[in-house]
Amino acid sequence: MRDGLIEGIVASQRRMQHLLTVGRSNPIYQSTLTMQQLKVLLLLAHTGGSSGQELAAVMGVSPATMTGIVDRLVAAGLTLRREDPADRRVRRLTLTAAGQEAIDGIIAAGRDHLVALLGRLDADALRVVADAMALLTAAAEADATELPRRSD
Repeated sequence: MRDGLIEGIVASQRRMQHLLTVGRSNPIYQSTLTMQQLKVLLLLAHTGGSSGQELAAVMGVSPATMTGIVDRLVAAGLTLRREDPADRRVRRLTLTAAGQEAIDGIIAAGRDHLVALLGRLDADALRVVADAMALLTAAAEADATELPRRSD
């Protein structure tokens, strides 16, 4: 029974992902970023900055592959390479204002769409969704120990 419920939830979540990406106004459709580049930007937004080696390890690619991905992001003005103050041999990667803006635009579009959908629900249904989201968020936070958190 538990496995069936999990499968149903996963299927609903997958369908929801497809429905949320419908619409040409979604910034993903205007983006010329590759999936690898987008992943790097998302990781940098989450961590606040990482080394190329750390990113390569998380993404499961070679350092040489990561260098190519980062070179293109630097050339596009979306990331910066800086010397690590603790170890001058290491280059830290951070988002530029344009890189942060790209990620913020994608996140904002998803948020706006979700707000519109939630606006279609009555108060009782919203309470159910709020309770479910609180449970999922708590589980995700307990699971989010692989990457260092961003310190704002």
